[in-house]
Amino acid sequence: MTPAIYLTKNQAQTLSQTQFKNATDGQEAPQVTEVQLRYDDDYLYIAFDCQQNPYWHENTYKQHNTDLWNQEVFELFIAAGDQIPTRYLEVEINPNNALFVGWIDNPTQEAPENLQFVPYQEAKIVHNVRTAEARWTGSIQLPWALLGSKQSHYRLNFFRIVSLQSHTDPDWKCSPADCAFTCWSPSMSGATPRFHRPVAFGVLELG
Repeated sequence: MTPAIYLTKNQAQTLSQTQFKNATDGQEAPQVTEVQLRYDDDYLYIAFDCQQNPYWHENTYKQHNTDLWNQEVFELFIAAGDQIPTRYLEVEINPNNALFVGWIDNPTQEAPENLQFVPYQEAKIVHNVRTAEARWTGSIQLPWALLGSKQSHYRLNFFRIVSLQSHTDPDWKCSPADCAFTCWSPSMSGATPRFHRPVAFGVLELG
């Protein structure tokens, strides 16, 4: 069943699902991930709270539009319309407040074939991150203009990569052996965790 979110203008809504699910098999992950959404004429506002995240301070990526997905991130994939997309915007943010923004072409709906970066200044996304002992929280203010214009329906998914152990090498990269790859709407990718399966995207409807 495709999950759906219904938003009323200027009214914040916290998603009822507070634990994302493993990308591979859809089993509920133990970590709490809270997401709150709101919108107005100009922006989609996303606030997130990544709990049970004791190794956030080991993330070393600090530059925008770099390979943030190699370590811990909170992610949004989104496309206008109510059909399963083959092109969508990917937005990532990490505990260092570094941002990744790019358009993904995925004609097979199984594996991206092209990435077009959106230069950081051109994206005009307002974002921030706060960190605590074992959690990090933040917000993303996404301009509708980046998606073309505000529409009534979108397809989207949220993701979180969580490190499950300490890493001493500053160039560490997450793997299924030491990190959890979790989704709001699970991608059900089988043995290998994969996020880029738009068939699993949920629906966002703006009222």
